[in-house]
Amino acid sequence: MVIDPNERMLREQIVARGVTDPRVIAAFRAVPRELFVPPNLRASAYDDTPLPLAHGQTISQPFIVALMTQMLELRGEEKVLEIGTGSGYQTAILARMARAVFSAELEADLAATVRARLDTLMLHNVTLGIGNGLEIFRDQAPFDAILSAAAPERLPEQLIEQLAEGGRCIIPVGGADFQHLWLVQRRGGEVTRRQLDPVRFVPLR
Repeated sequence: MVIDPNERMLREQIVARGVTDPRVIAAFRAVPRELFVPPNLRASAYDDTPLPLAHGQTISQPFIVALMTQMLELRGEEKVLEIGTGSGYQTAILARMARAVFSAELEADLAATVRARLDTLMLHNVTLGIGNGLEIFRDQAPFDAILSAAAPERLPEQLIEQLAEGGRCIIPVGGADFQHLWLVQRRGGEVTRRQLDPVRFVPLR
């Protein structure tokens, strides 16, 4: 029996490593990853690795996309800020799980391809913006969830300021050779910061 490559990826790379949120798993089943990788790399779309995009950017490893998404604990009514649209794959996953997604990308030519991909999947709850993701959607703050696909060297306070009460932010932090995911939460007016797994992302510019 031939197993769909998306289903194999889910079983072997995501569920097997501890991602259990049924809404995350359903979102991955509904978003074909090959739509979001360069044509010359589509044979590798479901491999257990990040893949290169233009301008030195990448589409993240499937497990990391799933892990970061699960950490947000989305239930369907949230307003989400995404920093680093890239190929739009993470954007599409978030769009299937939240009420509205505001996604920022510095490179206009990367962002230009994303709208068509989202429209193909009938995902119309995404607002795309070109510019500094820490600033361009401030008029939409506060956000119930924030996800960054690029790593600042330090946690940016101007991002944490945009997090709603009860909100969660997942972000890689560190230099080119040493990064960790951080989970930031705002509860009862208090902000907590927790260091998680080591990762490697492109720097936040």
